[in-house]
Amino acid sequence: MNAPSRQAPESSRERRRRETRTALLQSAYEKFCDVGYGAASLEAIAADAGFTKGAVYGNFSSKEELFLVLAEERAESLPDEWRHIEPETVGQDKVGRAIGSWLADVMRKRRGWFLANAEFSIVAARDPELAARRLAALRHTHRELGCVLLRFCGPATADPTALGVLAMTLIDGVIINAALDPDLDVASVVATGLQRMLPDGPSES
Repeated sequence: MNAPSRQAPESSRERRRRETRTALLQSAYEKFCDVGYGAASLEAIAADAGFTKGAVYGNFSSKEELFLVLAEERAESLPDEWRHIEPETVGQDKVGRAIGSWLADVMRKRRGWFLANAEFSIVAARDPELAARRLAALRHTHRELGCVLLRFCGPATADPTALGVLAMTLIDGVIINAALDPDLDVASVVATGLQRMLPDGPSES
């Protein structure tokens, strides 16, 4: 019988590097939320984390790389935030409302991050290499959201990625409009739009 493999213990240097990277990511997230992607500087991000700009370049190749890592981490966490949206607990006629309520709640908590995301997407669209990596992260989100929606449609009647793109296009538009109009009823707008685009889904009253 083969002995179980043991992971080599983390060296103090590796631990410091991991802790530095974690601190820089947290500082970057807060700075992007506070002032936006364009206005956030690597000097300020490093200083807020207690490091010099050189520490940033020791862990990330650029500000674009730093933002992409944050965006990819958050894209990976979205399925957990949608885990409660299941046919057993949310009826088909209420799935749009469930996602709309989720969006309204996270926009209150993470408005700055949503706006920084929108800003970065425009920047990335002008750079083919950056756009490709940005799109890869978005496609993961599209597919995950599409899979959530298709659970309410019986047998799969659409490609989950295509449905997710459609749903996220609606959500992205709502995010921008809500940023400009604080009185916009985010949950209701998303609920109505999603219910109408679901395959055989009823409109929500």
